Amino acid sequence: MNEAVEKQYNPRTTVTPEQLAAYTDLGARASEEARGKFQGVFDLRYGSGPLETADFFYCGKPNQPVMVFFHGGYWRARDKKDYTFVVNGVLPLGCSVVVMNYDLCPAVTVAQIVDQTRRGLEWVAQQAAGWNVDGNKMLVSGHSAGAHIIAATLAQTGADFQLKQHAIKKAYLISGVFDVEPVLQITVNDEVHLKPADVVALSPVRHPFAAKVAYEVVVGGAEPRDWIGESSRMAAHLKSMGCQVGLHELPGLNHYSVLHEMDSPTGYISKLIAQDLKTL
Repeated sequence: MNEAVEKQYNPRTTVTPEQLAAYTDLGARASEEARGKFQGVFDLRYGSGPLETADFFYCGKPNQPVMVFFHGGYWRARDKKDYTFVVNGVLPLGCSVVVMNYDLCPAVTVAQIVDQTRRGLEWVAQQAAGWNVDGNKMLVSGHSAGAHIIAATLAQTGADFQLKQHAIKKAYLISGVFDVEPVLQITVNDEVHLKPADVVALSPVRHPFAAKVAYEVVVGGAEPRDWIGESSRMAAHLKSMGCQVGLHELPGLNHYSVLHEMDSPTGYISKLIAQDLKTL
């Protein structure tokens, strides 16, 4: 373990254990409230893996866009039920929401998680007509590892996990890691088991992107310097590919508080989504 890299690439170094527990509790309570407030269809299966399930929340208006959200946890932790709170910010905007789960390391590899992401997105598109949503107006969002796996499947890698045919209009990459090489040097890799041979294929910032997808890259201003750098480099890379890109560093927000900007229609990220929904 490299202590200097650990400090920059383990977001827990920016908060105390008490603060982390408070953010976890906040998310759990907000998610429970969302499940009580909005009617959802839970644990829909999109694959054979133990955690290949999703929750669907219908906005109540036919043929509207759908947002697909992938949670974080550095590929080895957390669950979709911990992040139902994103529905609070998106559903009232007139956009249906799918909150995805995926299997976790070390039971599976990061490459297998990216492939589950691809298959999950293809499954959502297949369900769209039955759900009464517009499968040609898909939005995707993800936090931390969730941002990585979205970017990794949209990257033009040529790998089996590349999402080749899709109707995704925009991706919101929130506080992600986009070059996995530093992860090899931190304690997280004791569970994730990334190898040097994995780095190129699983680092989206090293691959081309199709210009037809637009992006908003969001990061907290109180996150580690190099973690913020991941978002800055990713946004610059996407721009160099001809993609429409916005980069947003939100002052004072850390890795855990930044996602709560989706917990209300008035949150910063929710407002970005609201603006985009006007033009889809």
